[in-house]
Amino acid sequence: MRASKWGSGIRGWGLGRGQQWGPLGLLLTVALVLGVDLGFLPSPAAAHGEHGDAAPALQGRAIVQVAGYEVELLSNPAPPVAGQPAKLVAAVREAGTGRAPSGGRVLLGLAPAAPPERGRPNSSAQFTSAPPTVNSNSAFGYPLGVPHSAFPPMVPASEDAWAGNYTALLRPERQGPHLVRVELQELDGRRMNTPAVVEFSVDVAPPPPLVNGTMLMVALIAGGAAAGAWVIRARASLGMTQGVRLNLLDVAWVRRALVGPWLQPSLQVPLVLITLLLVLLGFGDTQDPARNLATKLTWTIWWAGIIFTFVFMGRAWCYVCPYGGLNDWAERLARPARMFPKLLRNLWLATGLFLLLTWADEQLGVVRSPAVTAWILVVLAVLAVGAGLLYQRRSFCRYLCPIGGVIGLYSMLAPVELRAASSEICRGDRTKACYRGNEQGRGCPMFEFPQVMDRNTYCTLCMECVKGCPLNNMTLRARPFGTDLWASARRQFDEGYLAAAMMGVATVVTAAMIAPWQEWIVTLGRLLPVNPIGWMRPITYLAWAESLVFFGVALAVGPGLVLGAAFLAERRVPRQARLGLRRAFTTFAYAVVPLGLGMHLVHNLEHLLVEGPGIVPVFHQTAATFLGIGAGEPDWRIGPLVSPDVIPWLQVAILLALFTLAMVVAHRLARSAYGDAAVAARAMVPLLALLVLVTAVNLAILGQPMGARHPM
Repeated sequence: MRASKWGSGIRGWGLGRGQQWGPLGLLLTVALVLGVDLGFLPSPAAAHGEHGDAAPALQGRAIVQVAGYEVELLSNPAPPVAGQPAKLVAAVREAGTGRAPSGGRVLLGLAPAAPPERGRPNSSAQFTSAPPTVNSNSAFGYPLGVPHSAFPPMVPASEDAWAGNYTALLRPERQGPHLVRVELQELDGRRMNTPAVVEFSVDVAPPPPLVNGTMLMVALIAGGAAAGAWVIRARASLGMTQGVRLNLLDVAWVRRALVGPWLQPSLQVPLVLITLLLVLLGFGDTQDPARNLATKLTWTIWWAGIIFTFVFMGRAWCYVCPYGGLNDWAERLARPARMFPKLLRNLWLATGLFLLLTWADEQLGVVRSPAVTAWILVVLAVLAVGAGLLYQRRSFCRYLCPIGGVIGLYSMLAPVELRAASSEICRGDRTKACYRGNEQGRGCPMFEFPQVMDRNTYCTLCMECVKGCPLNNMTLRARPFGTDLWASARRQFDEGYLAAAMMGVATVVTAAMIAPWQEWIVTLGRLLPVNPIGWMRPITYLAWAESLVFFGVALAVGPGLVLGAAFLAERRVPRQARLGLRRAFTTFAYAVVPLGLGMHLVHNLEHLLVEGPGIVPVFHQTAATFLGIGAGEPDWRIGPLVSPDVIPWLQVAILLALFTLAMVVAHRLARSAYGDAAVAARAMVPLLALLVLVTAVNLAILGQPMGARHPM
């Protein structure tokens, strides 16, 4: 995966005169200053200004001496791009003096090299004093030279822009390793008896991404404008007055679609079949994770992409989830009378399963094993069906699903809510069909009572309460991001602990993918009183050390930081205003939910946009192998969906936006918990310091090169 580019790319940030920023604005300014001064923000790469608009075509500059001259290969673009004309420049200088020989005759040629047997070729150069036959270099893994008779016709290069720079326009038709041949026939008016030939190995880049930064921005603006226009039109057609929020269930076609009997099964059944297909491919197809649809679709697309659905649609994924469907169908078939064990009606079991799965991802390489991926899918299906056969409703989704707790926390930020319109109307309804069910609806499968439900944590938007409500008292409305985090009256210790743990998990999992990680682990081992490196195999030591760091950060460091902030907050307020340490921890833990979400988003953004397009050749190969559809070898060197230069900017924007939201949540939670504005301002200082610290650390981590989830 390409390394992120970071630098001091943002300049000119300042405060306007007369603006009253307060503590939130001050801390945001501090964070921005940290991002600029410490080099966390991305900057565009500097242009190569030494040779006009051309830059070195190799990774680093390769200058070759031949026949008393130095030859350097330049190109624009650098490196050349498949399917696009490339201006190739042979910059020739006299060895020793650096003088540029003018008025020469130089030929340039470009030809694909044989594909490497293993690994990727290193950019390098080789030269001969006569037309070569075949030059082999084992470091490349493929023949470097191309027979003179097989090389495409050489073209004369014109002396363009700078003396001694001989330029030709050539077009590589495909990506991958190529050879550029430079033939020096005449220099300074002196014709060589035997032309000097230099060969350069160049890796031609894949075609540019389909979506660049401008296209992405235009698409976002156009999408927002279209959504806004639709809302304005819907409000006008319903005759709504200003200040009243639009209830989407009042729009006839939206209500028909959401409460219809076929929408959910029409989505769940295909997903169940796709899951079954992934299991079969995981066991029966190639065990190369980069070329198996089970691993590529499960971990690179679904695992990396699903988190974005939580941000905008809450638990809508649970509405279509194949495992939720299996749980539903088994429960309706068996009609069990028992409830899930009371001792386990919380998030502790789901939290443990999530941490175990994440640890297995890091240490056991489950994402790199199609067979293990298939076993995980099978185990989840067995748990879902078993829970449906034994316990009422969606007990699997509420208490067992490994990502159920994470989905619930992150769904609290979603800008959509399903709520009772009036609690007074609810109190007047004795049937409570929204929860118990009736002929029209089955009742809430997640054990939520709409009359008092004030957050998205366990609402799957299944619309069963809408179907069953005899008084038409349910609303589906938009609202500001993150409202549940401060507006909900329900705050639970298990949710707070999970929120703090997720802040640590997102940071340590991302840190484990950057280049300096193993060096840090070895350094940590040397700091221990008993250094295990001497008596334990390196791979075993690294696995144990990384596991210790993972569980230590997840179970202790993340919650410990929030606990420390809560302790300091309690010490800063008068004794009579204190909440108690447990309640303060539970309350303030919800303020770090945006930080965990932010790091999860930026971590998976790069996987999704850079590695995600690799699903195309995997589909091609799978269809060709099992269905006989498609011809030719899949193009495995497919480019990213979005230009890698855009990704760092998106990452920084997401992190800073959610950091700002976290500060807003901290402020509102403190005001709600302590009441008095002055007391709340004193209490929130340690929490705001924690938010700044964690965000700065996350920005520093993202500034490092990140590894790929699968080989590319």
